[in-house]
Amino acid sequence: MNYKTVMKLMDVKTLVAGVIPVFLGSIYSWYSFNKINLIYFILLIIAIILVQSATNMINDYFDFKRGVDDENKEREKVLVSREVTLGQVRVFIIFNKIIAFIIATFIASQTSYYILLVVLFGFIISILYAFGPLPISYTPLGEVVSGLTMGIGITTTVTYIHSGIFNLNTVLLAVPTSIYIGNILLSNNLSDMKVDKKAGRKTLPLFLGRKNSERLWVFNVIMLFLLTLILLLLDLYPKSVLLVVILLFPYRSISNFLSYEKSIDTKERTMQIIGKIGLRYHLAVIIGLLISIIFE
Repeated sequence: MNYKTVMKLMDVKTLVAGVIPVFLGSIYSWYSFNKINLIYFILLIIAIILVQSATNMINDYFDFKRGVDDENKEREKVLVSREVTLGQVRVFIIFNKIIAFIIATFIASQTSYYILLVVLFGFIISILYAFGPLPISYTPLGEVVSGLTMGIGITTTVTYIHSGIFNLNTVLLAVPTSIYIGNILLSNNLSDMKVDKKAGRKTLPLFLGRKNSERLWVFNVIMLFLLTLILLLLDLYPKSVLLVVILLFPYRSISNFLSYEKSIDTKERTMQIIGKIGLRYHLAVIIGLLISIIFE
């Protein structure tokens, strides 16, 4: 098994969904509460990459066993291309979960054992997402569940680990990230509509229809701007955040997204667009917070 196979198995393009909340929660704790622990920050990055990778593997594992993934997904699914076996995937999942749990236990021992309850809840969700008589990924709730657990769940927990504070403000801070993460899954499901319909899935795009799903995608992207302004008015963000967001946001992404038909063949393009939006938006927020930290 080579490096490229491992990266493909981890589904690296999706890891941004987990890493972004760690960065945001850490920097916001520094900005709002003047508290940040670099050791925790590094360990959290490692843990979330392991957890997100394991979740991707669990999803691919059960999709492959059900016969959902066919030759159309050979380029992105290592089980379909026979680059790994089911046994090897099980080993990777168990290894990732164990190392992540060890990290979580250490952090909990230094902060609060509440963290382990969050980890347990996340583990249950990652299983239910792909396993059971009605996996979450087979329903229209996938975007909502992933947005809430990864966007709000991870961001607020990371802020709490650094600062010891959990309140309404830390939840509100995470709402734009929650919407963005939901949009990542919406992008993925839009591309997979034909495959998902054949597999018997009832994802959100299949429930809403292609055009309405694309409208929802655009609405969610616009909401990133509006929510940033609201957070500024609520005094949760400094003015520098909105200024940098205005300067760095990839405005052409919306027109680019609407300019072509979404399918498995254009999936890479769709995921690149949503990835670019998330990276530039959250980079702008983080830069804005850092400017405020440095100059105020």
